[in-house]
Amino acid sequence: MRIKVDLKIFLIMFFYIFTRNIDIFVLTLLFIFVHELGHVLSGLTIGLKLKKVNVNCLGFSIEFENYGRQRNMNKIIIDFAGPFVNLLAFTIAYAINKPLIAYINLCILIVNLLPIFPLDGGRILKSILLCKISYKDTMRWIEIISKDTLIVITFLSSFLILYFKNIAFFLLILYLWSLIFKEHRRNKIIQKVFKTIDNNT
Repeated sequence: MRIKVDLKIFLIMFFYIFTRNIDIFVLTLLFIFVHELGHVLSGLTIGLKLKKVNVNCLGFSIEFENYGRQRNMNKIIIDFAGPFVNLLAFTIAYAINKPLIAYINLCILIVNLLPIFPLDGGRILKSILLCKISYKDTMRWIEIISKDTLIVITFLSSFLILYFKNIAFFLLILYLWSLIFKEHRRNKIIQKVFKTIDNNT
């Protein structure tokens, strides 16, 4: 198992220290870690082996060996396990009157279930689409849905930034756009491969 650290996480840490919200940063990292444990436990239950742990701007993410070869239903179970853990944590925190913990888990739950690839919601949507249409068409629709969803979220977040005076929304949007552009470049490469195959057949 490899561990990869994105150094931009230290910039995010500095931001929270500077704004005196380090407690929120620590709690967020803690429950993102709990979120990833949900993915890990579900993957290990299915029989997968952990390949890599990434420490990035959003906290943590994990990769399994042979994840791509799994049945779509197994992928859906693995991808939904993380948000499900946050749903449980939110419910418990709300029930025992821990508003900050409830708020953090609700935010993690909502962000991860957005239909934006490669977030959990985007991965779940991809697995569902693959049951109905080809891989090529699936990736085309995933890119369209991801981009349109993020455009709407960017518009709505501009009001949240002005209302709450919280630059964290801005940083999150920037990070999500970076994911979109990264996947767009990847899809361009895949489309070229498909085009080459089509021309040779």
